Amino acid sequence: MKRARRPSWSFVVMRGADKTVKQFSVSKRSVVVAPVAAAIAVTGAIAGLQLKAAYELRHLEDQLFSQSAQFTQTITGMDGVIAGKDEAIVSLQQEILNLSRQAQEMKSKMSQLDELENKLKLFIEKYGGSINDTTSSEPSSGSGKPSSGVVQTLANRSERQAATYTASPASTMQIAMLAQHTSLDLGALSEMVDAMEASMEQTLIKAQHKRATVDAYPSLWPARSKQLTSGFGYRKDPFTGRATFHAGIDIDGEIGDVVFSAADGTVSDTGYDSRLGNYIVIDHLGELQTTYMHLKRIDTKIGEDVVRGEKIGLIGNSGRSTGPHLHFQIMQRNEPVNPLKFLAKHS
Repeated sequence: MKRARRPSWSFVVMRGADKTVKQFSVSKRSVVVAPVAAAIAVTGAIAGLQLKAAYELRHLEDQLFSQSAQFTQTITGMDGVIAGKDEAIVSLQQEILNLSRQAQEMKSKMSQLDELENKLKLFIEKYGGSINDTTSSEPSSGSGKPSSGVVQTLANRSERQAATYTASPASTMQIAMLAQHTSLDLGALSEMVDAMEASMEQTLIKAQHKRATVDAYPSLWPARSKQLTSGFGYRKDPFTGRATFHAGIDIDGEIGDVVFSAADGTVSDTGYDSRLGNYIVIDHLGELQTTYMHLKRIDTKIGEDVVRGEKIGLIGNSGRSTGPHLHFQIMQRNEPVNPLKFLAKHS
């Protein structure tokens, strides 16, 4: 008995309508195995690609980690540099602030010194060379007291250094050194200004005291005329003809000529006396007292303070007098003294 033939598969290939037909016969097993083999091949190819991709991804991750470490190290180094620069900038700013504060203090001190110098200058201009005797006893700049020229030199030096800082760029270290050096100059200048101020105040006080003493000394001629009609001491009395003591001097003049105070003082007495006529008495320092007699008019009053050269009355012929004149006398501790000893330098 014959065995039945297994069915087979045929493939017909037609190249065209007028061409011959090709027929291929394959078994059923071949039709089933071919797709399975193709599927296995495709799966293997996909698995290979996945392994390759995983390897390349791991390699890229290693490279990224290495680059990240290098970048972190670089950033850390830059942070250190920036921190150092920030610290230097803060230090420089502090130096500049200190310099600015000291400059303001110095400006204030120089303003005070200028004011004091102006006062002294006005005093000298008013009284002329009379202050020289007082100031000559003061220490000179060579004895440790600073002179204004030294102060000006240091001030100019500080200004030049500040101008250099502003005009030309410099490194942080150079600017810091400049600020420190200028600060030291300003400190020395401040000490010198303090010393000058104290010295000038003492000089002004002494000069004013001496000026007050000089002005209170009755040495100013009390009238415009310098001609004497009678001197100090014993003389022949014009009314009795006998020798009498004349306690002052008689200065010739015209009625109405101005009478001046011989020194600073306080009016202690005024009035009229049948012998003295219209008179004025002024008290001065050192228990000195001046008297002005035979006046036409009195232009001051008791208790009034008068200054050297101030108008206090007019020459007249009042009282026991033989003609227009001014009787001027000086008393010291209630004793008459020769006025010419006081007036001689100004005669």
